[in-house]
Amino acid sequence: MKGYTFHYKGHNVNLIDTPGFDDTHKSETEVLTNIAKWLEDSFRNKEKLNGVIYLHSINKPRMEGSALRNLRLFRQLCGENPLKNVVLATTFWGAVNEQTGASREEELRERPEFWGNMVDHGSRMMRVTDRASTLEIVDYLMPMRGVPLEIQKEMVDQDKPLIETAAGQHMNEELHRREELHREELQKIKEEHELAIEEKDEQLRAILEENQRRIENNLNKIYRQQEQLRAERRAEDRKRQNDYENQLQRMASMSRISLERDTSPEIRDMSFDELVARIRANEIKVNAQNRDKVEGMISEAQQSPDLSNSATRKKKGTSRYLLRALSILTPIVSGALLGVPIFFPSFGKESETPET
Repeated sequence: MKGYTFHYKGHNVNLIDTPGFDDTHKSETEVLTNIAKWLEDSFRNKEKLNGVIYLHSINKPRMEGSALRNLRLFRQLCGENPLKNVVLATTFWGAVNEQTGASREEELRERPEFWGNMVDHGSRMMRVTDRASTLEIVDYLMPMRGVPLEIQKEMVDQDKPLIETAAGQHMNEELHRREELHREELQKIKEEHELAIEEKDEQLRAILEENQRRIENNLNKIYRQQEQLRAERRAEDRKRQNDYENQLQRMASMSRISLERDTSPEIRDMSFDELVARIRANEIKVNAQNRDKVEGMISEAQQSPDLSNSATRKKKGTSRYLLRALSILTPIVSGALLGVPIFFPSFGKESETPET
């Protein structure tokens, strides 16, 4: 990913040059990961793209194979609404005559599986022939209102890992499709190889072994790309888990402070046994679905060295041992119930101590 900034008509124009999905040095998955990461970071920083420029060499006789796959992936990455901010730019006009180039351009425009559907949704086709034509694209995109791409909304607003986005799923499905094709091809070669050995055809055997190595190498590349997509998901899962645990720790700290501040002196001065009796009599409300957890905490507290003696549990102030345990449970339930604690340290009528 390379960025270029230049001043044009009173504006600072930022151009981000991304590698193509058919990059010779990087896999499609690596390219998608890099682009997705940049788009995610920029959107989190409240930056939106005025437009996206998709480059295609008019020197290519047809759009097929990898070019079509890349175009489909590009569509998944953008989504439908941002297509009006997309410029489909054809390059290398100097390598073809006008008639040939115009014919290929028309085919791109007319066929829905090429650019036709994108043009119908607002994308604009433009030619890149020189500096002036390039600046025409800039002139066209500068007034555009910034719009988030589909993958940005998925990864930021919907908090999806890359593999669960439309582009990530498309990539994963494409990798599985290629894997199946290579496996079928490999099986045929192995069968032909066995036959060549039986017939002692050394020349054919050598050719088949070379083809087998080539296919196995391609399969290994696919496996690495699949693993990279899964690794992105695992990294995202770890991040979510860490964020969740950090949130629980913050809430636990807040709940302990809250219990110390909000618990009435009457409860703090109670004995352990008296507090347990009040809870079991439902004078101190506990969420029904957490009552078993509270009972478990009571049992654990009773078995602790500090409260193993029944006489100790009757002493004033020993309620703090149970209050401390309840403060650990509070943030877990608070997270699910939007801040409503399971434990209300107050007394009175039913209406004054609502059950959560």
